Amino acid sequence: MPKTRIRNNSFLHPNMTRHYTVEITETTAKLKLTYRNGKFKRLEHLSGQINNKTIKEIGRIIPPKETDLEAFKQSFEGKITYTAEVKEKTLYTHFLETWYQFYERATGVPPKFTGADGKALKQIIAYLKQINGGNEPIALQNWQLILSKWETLKEFHQDNTDLKYINSRLNVIIREIIKNNGSSTTGTNSSVSI
Repeated sequence: MPKTRIRNNSFLHPNMTRHYTVEITETTAKLKLTYRNGKFKRLEHLSGQINNKTIKEIGRIIPPKETDLEAFKQSFEGKITYTAEVKEKTLYTHFLETWYQFYERATGVPPKFTGADGKALKQIIAYLKQINGGNEPIALQNWQLILSKWETLKEFHQDNTDLKYINSRLNVIIREIIKNNGSSTTGTNSSVSI
């Protein structure tokens, strides 16, 4: 049996489509496995050679369900390597997750997210990066601080947790948080410390 490596390209949510890259080292073949809601959906040939022996054996190395991966690892130990890769979260994803948590805490329900919300979030990210000299980790920290200090804002702002509103009033919100919490703008790169 040829040695095989499987990589997971998307481990974000349990009920979604996930893709695994399968590498068969003896034949240099690369395949793509797709699972939808934990069940095997599709096999695609990406590159490399596939010979008759590989075709006959390929069904034996494909777990019918994602939950079967661990059993397949043990069953083919030493012959096949199954490696899951977790895709790194983007800055946008970090900002979005922070806002989702904030919104659910504030309202008790998950938010409805639209393209307009996505556009507003991108503008918030761009602005916070700009005032922090392009420093993404500091921009994210500032976003987390803004949302954690939300209850210190005037009641009118507190009632408006929508991304489009936050984006349109971001300057006012930042000034109010700084005023209410005794913080100021600091740093050589115009970093905002709230």
